[in-house]
Amino acid sequence: MKQIIIEVSEDGGITIAAVGFKGTSCEQATAAMEKALGVKSKSKKMPEYYQENKTQGLQST
Repeated sequence: MKQIIIEVSEDGGITIAAVGFKGTSCEQATAAMEKALGVKSKSKKMPEYYQENKTQGLQST
């Protein structure tokens, strides 16, 4: 299940985490939220970032 988790600390710091995404799709999923919140912080890439984002398509005959 894909989730985007936004945490706001007591001092006003914002952390955005993308869970369940593979490859660069996490960056695309969080871009609008980063822009809306005015946040562009350091990014920490999880192991899933380095996995391929495979999509399955239908094969026509």
